[in-house]
Amino acid sequence: MAELASTMNGVTYDELIGGTAIAAMTANVTIAQLSAAAVLKRGTLLGVVTTSGKYAVVDSSVSTGEQVASVVLAQDVAVGTESDVVATVYTRGLFNRSKLIVKQASDNASKHEAELRKVGIYLTDLH
Repeated sequence: MAELASTMNGVTYDELIGGTAIAAMTANVTIAQLSAAAVLKRGTLLGVVTTSGKYAVVDSSVSTGEQVASVVLAQDVAVGTESDVVATVYTRGLFNRSKLIVKQASDNASKHEAELRKVGIYLTDLH
């Protein structure tokens, strides 16, 4: 039993998942390479770039497709400047809106709630 306790000791809850009322589903998607290498964090909202079909961080200031949120990044991923990266995303589920990440400081997850709801991603507040 001590072995199990030491293994479980490192598990923490990051509050991204807002509940189990809606089962989370995942898929793998291709994230387009960046102009400057960066680590995208778990909980980042991604949208599809219309011309390439690849994903990018949601950015309300553009009109190339990724202004519409459609998935939530499931784990941290390093994206470089020379090649695209395949990453796991949530395609459905219930998420804590305060833990979701967007590109622009003037943007927030609540602004994307209606479009996320259309694809089966629902937002909640954890108190």
